[in-house]
Amino acid sequence: MTTRQAVLTRLIESIVGISRDHPVRVAVDGPDTAGKTTLADELAAALSGIRPAIRVSVDDYIRPAEQRPQSPGVPAAGYFDDNFDLAALIAGYLTPFGPGGDRTYLAADGTTGSAPYDAVLLVDGVFLLQAGLRPYWDIGICLHIGEDEMLRRGLLRDRDRYGGEDATRGVFETQFVPGWRAYQAQHDPAAAATIVIDHDDPSHPAIRPGSASDGNVGRQR
Repeated sequence: MTTRQAVLTRLIESIVGISRDHPVRVAVDGPDTAGKTTLADELAAALSGIRPAIRVSVDDYIRPAEQRPQSPGVPAAGYFDDNFDLAALIAGYLTPFGPGGDRTYLAADGTTGSAPYDAVLLVDGVFLLQAGLRPYWDIGICLHIGEDEMLRRGLLRDRDRYGGEDATRGVFETQFVPGWRAYQAQHDPAAAATIVIDHDDPSHPAIRPGSASDGNVGRQR
């Protein structure tokens, strides 16, 4: 068993070990390029045959640029209060999948459906462990990578998207990195998380000693 397989196994054990009368709501938080989407997809695959898994990304809830309020002194594209329509995520999934909810969801694209009570909702994205969202999660996973690694991955992943390495570096250095710093300073996601994973080397992730606790998530709505 590889180190990654061991970490995935531990995460699955943590998820299926939770007993609720509603779907278990899991947040996979972390900075840009941390590997949130990949990990959430792996968890969904690993749950196959154990629990029904429903996958959602906060990127499905990005507001059009013209609808984003601008916050003075904080880069808009990396700022957690500006980019996403979190009210729609809450209304569409987190509340109906929570205590007393009817388990009927409304996706960002307008699709509706119903989940069994034993389903697992896996949501990946930046800024998911901010204070206003914490009561909606049953488990919070926070991936940690260094800023140098964040930029290195960004240059590889996004240079075509932004028109070259210089443009990509500018986006990360003026928006994504400062936005994550502001989020950490104001909300301390690692302290709120149930589990923190060092993810600089995705093939050998490491759960931080002592981080697998109740954190500040799970004080339910």
